[in-house]
Amino acid sequence: MKGNFLRLLLLVVTAFSSCNKKSSCKAPEEVSYVKDIAPVIEQKCFMCHAPDVYKKKASRVRIYDYNNLVSIAKGGRLLGAIKHEPGYIAMPYRKNEKIDECAILLIEKWVESGLKK
Repeated sequence: MKGNFLRLLLLVVTAFSSCNKKSSCKAPEEVSYVKDIAPVIEQKCFMCHAPDVYKKKASRVRIYDYNNLVSIAKGGRLLGAIKHEPGYIAMPYRKNEKIDECAILLIEKWVESGLKK
């Protein structure tokens, strides 16, 4: 009986604390590649994926232009990689390091809203 009570209490506390976590990220109403996504990709990904370095690095994935990025995003690889989901190569390719949550949410909104250029 005591064990059940403790499990229930833990469940309630966990649920309550996760509900109180609010994202401080503010994505614009409309997200576009040119205005919103390209700057994030350049800042967060170009160390390895820029046009002038991607052949020298381990990555051969060309995410530096709209058409290539859209193709990767449509297949789910972009979000899978930046969110470190199972079955995808986590990006950036450093152990246990993600890009910031606001950038992930912005990219996610762009993908979900149709990948507007």
